[in-house]
Amino acid sequence: MNLEFAGTGYGSAGSPTARRVELFADWIETQVLLAESPLSKPEFVDRLEGSGRVHDSDDAWVLIDDAFLACRRRQRVLGQNYPFSIAGSTIEPSDTECMPYRFCLLASLPEQFQPLRTSYPKEFRDLFEHLVAHALRSILPGWNVYPTGWAGFSGEGKRQIVQKIATWSVGKCIDETVFPHANDAQVDVAVVRSFTDGRTSVPVLLGQCATGVTDWRDKLARPNIDRWCSAVQFSARPVRLFAVPFALDEISFREAVVESNGLVLDRVRICESSEPVPSDLAQKISDWLLQASALMPIAA
Repeated sequence: MNLEFAGTGYGSAGSPTARRVELFADWIETQVLLAESPLSKPEFVDRLEGSGRVHDSDDAWVLIDDAFLACRRRQRVLGQNYPFSIAGSTIEPSDTECMPYRFCLLASLPEQFQPLRTSYPKEFRDLFEHLVAHALRSILPGWNVYPTGWAGFSGEGKRQIVQKIATWSVGKCIDETVFPHANDAQVDVAVVRSFTDGRTSVPVLLGQCATGVTDWRDKLARPNIDRWCSAVQFSARPVRLFAVPFALDEISFREAVVESNGLVLDRVRICESSEPVPSDLAQKISDWLLQASALMPIAA
């Protein structure tokens, strides 16, 4: 069972589509998941040579070698949380389930395969927010993590969330009507480090979870911290948090850090936790993975 080649991310050097090794590494990993068996560099080279996406065999080997290096970097950082094993010129599924990584990998594929942008089960956006909240509880032990589900609330519901964030941050609600539409100030998750004395002066993170492959860069400046400070009187200015399921290369990660001016979580950071996913969330993710896997574009 062979995954189709996509038109985005790994065109040849002369192609109008820029070559992005991280995307091709995602393609390799997904192909291994579908095959459920080891695959080797020569096998990938054979497929590339007949695809029109490389100039010649040497060019195919360069792309494959670069993609394997990207996969090895992920394996080195994540260890047992990486669902693949790489030895020599072969990559194969590992014995560990690594559900968060598998979910983020498949959630990233609509960038390469445009039909998935409309055919994927929509709940993956909500599942990603809950997965980010789970990761944050491990990354920031002792902090309180509150998924808000902001995007699904009406105006009245959003006002209630503003009031809740004021309460969670030991602040004062000034104006819960600041966000009539909220698209430029959305908070998908709030993270607060509270103290048992109940006093103010607590650190606060306000986070946006972006899964849109075409517009995530447009959301890097969200949530709008200035507007939030008009809605809530915080004792300390909140820090922005931005999370995506994608495996960002160094240039993209640097762009995200500069534009968001806050904490950035991409796939590797989200998946580094060894804490088991709560059973109810794990079941929902498992069900979604089955549905999403059945939608993969298979080559004829």
